[in-house]
Amino acid sequence: MAETQLTLYLIRHGETEVNSHNCVQGKRIDPPLNERGKMQAACVGERFKDVAVDWVVTSTAQRAVETGNAIHDCHPQAPLNRFDLLTELNFGDLEGTHVTAGYTDLVAKWDIEHQVNVHAPGAQGESPEECAQRAVACIRSIVQTAAAESRRHVCVVVHSRLIQIVLATLLDGSLETMGAYKQDKGAVNILNITTAGGASAAEAAGKREFVYTAREINSVSHIPANIMSHVDSTRSLSNRDDHDELVRFEIDSSGTLVLRRLLPFS
Repeated sequence: MAETQLTLYLIRHGETEVNSHNCVQGKRIDPPLNERGKMQAACVGERFKDVAVDWVVTSTAQRAVETGNAIHDCHPQAPLNRFDLLTELNFGDLEGTHVTAGYTDLVAKWDIEHQVNVHAPGAQGESPEECAQRAVACIRSIVQTAAAESRRHVCVVVHSRLIQIVLATLLDGSLETMGAYKQDKGAVNILNITTAGGASAAEAAGKREFVYTAREINSVSHIPANIMSHVDSTRSLSNRDDHDELVRFEIDSSGTLVLRRLLPFS
């Protein structure tokens, strides 16, 4: 049996105010954690308190950085790095809008119809295929570096759709399964990483020959029920509320993220 060379923990950030209104974040909309999200992040940090974490990685988004800091606070000796390549898929013109204003239709194309080359609307919108090119390459590079430097427990705090893309690619070799890897806020995914063909970690690092095996997917056992997030796109579709849908987050002229309440059609 191949020996586990390292363990990769893919972790979703905690809740934000944008999440709580069931609006789309993505890359441009970059809020901090709200109070519930801070409690979720603290629970994530507590989960890793007794794990010998020797590298903490986050995207550059505030919500991921704050969640990653909760882990790093328990392991201040571990290197802490941020990668822009690990920011969430760019949802283009959908960012800031309620999930029922186009997001759920787009996700259906990706997850049900498997049209993974379809871009989010707008000039900046990405497709899962495009996001995978940058994100999976970055994760593979992190694994390669960790193996070469004998790091055994690597925490990577990122985003829901990006985690789905990475898991589908590394575990299944296809983006068509990404819909099966939905992520709760503060969720932890654990991947055991072994070297292919009995190679040493150093040899595998040079050739990028690694085998990824899931140990846990979307685990939230560390988050008490009273601080779990209870808002998601599926619930929005099954329990439509026209009043709740009349919201939009925008960035004003000063760069501040603001919540707008839209007027209903008469």
